[in-house]
Amino acid sequence: MRNDLVKPRSQVDSSFPQKMDEAQLWREPPRESDFVDKRRESLLPVIAAIIAIVFGAMALIGMRERIVRVLPVATALYSAMGLKVDAIGLDLRGVTSKIVTEGQRKVLTVEGEIVNLRRSANRVPPMALAVRGADGRERYAWTAAAPKMRLSPGESVQFRARLASPPADGADVLVRFAGLDETEKSVR
Repeated sequence: MRNDLVKPRSQVDSSFPQKMDEAQLWREPPRESDFVDKRRESLLPVIAAIIAIVFGAMALIGMRERIVRVLPVATALYSAMGLKVDAIGLDLRGVTSKIVTEGQRKVLTVEGEIVNLRRSANRVPPMALAVRGADGRERYAWTAAAPKMRLSPGESVQFRARLASPPADGADVLVRFAGLDETEKSVR
């Protein structure tokens, strides 16, 4: 046996117990499940944070109409993400316009349907209408009262707005709810 492989007592690691009793010698080695439990405990905050972020994002998307009602500036954020937000809960459908002659003058008639998209009764604001020229600039604008001030859930109502002597160079009519730009409907 070579002497250079055996360390003298002064070089032996002091952390190693010099005297071991029988309980230490025959103890069970650490189980693999102990390591798994410790790893699992260290991952719990990360998993909880991921779950909180996912549920938070779902809430922000699912409740976007309520959020926009409270914080109207959020409409731009949702639009940037490509999500449509209907803050008013109303839709304009089947909007048409035509010019008819009554006696000696022309009358522009705009017709369509207002639909309540909410599951609750909804107030209907006045409609803002504008005749635009071929260049897209407004030639004449006016407001018309909605035929009904409140709509029940899912209810719809037909509307008709008229303008005597419309501008001759009008190319289309823009219909929206007064004060709201995101509900525009343009008809030719």
